[in-house]
Amino acid sequence: MLLMVSLALNLLVAGVVIGDIVSDHGRGRGPRPVELALGPFARAMDAADRRAILQSLRGNPDLQPLSKAQRAAAFGEILATLRAEPFDRIRAEAALSAQAERIQGLERMIQGALLDRLAAMTAEQRAALADRLQAELGHGPGPD
Repeated sequence: MLLMVSLALNLLVAGVVIGDIVSDHGRGRGPRPVELALGPFARAMDAADRRAILQSLRGNPDLQPLSKAQRAAAFGEILATLRAEPFDRIRAEAALSAQAERIQGLERMIQGALLDRLAAMTAEQRAALADRLQAELGHGPGPD
């Protein structure tokens, strides 16, 4: 049961991330969910790099939010597994796996956008980012 609740929360976060990527509203409201997904990289990157990553994700057709019907179907299956008697572990696992795959897909897309941006940087830009990332992680400035 706790796993089902955790999945529901993960789906909510994934929906917020997708919605945030494909829309451009809410400027000035703190870190975007995609920035939270990037963790310390987002904090170490300058605003132009973060915007570039967001823009590259916006262009990805796989990042369209689920329709209301798709969300209802995904949660409908989860709700059905919760109500089933006897509990069908295999059916519940399949429902959870489908949702987990979508969330992992989002993570892979965000990671890919980060890697694309890193590849587009000069050696000097990457070194400066490494210094800022190292400081962000609390390991002091500059290389060890």
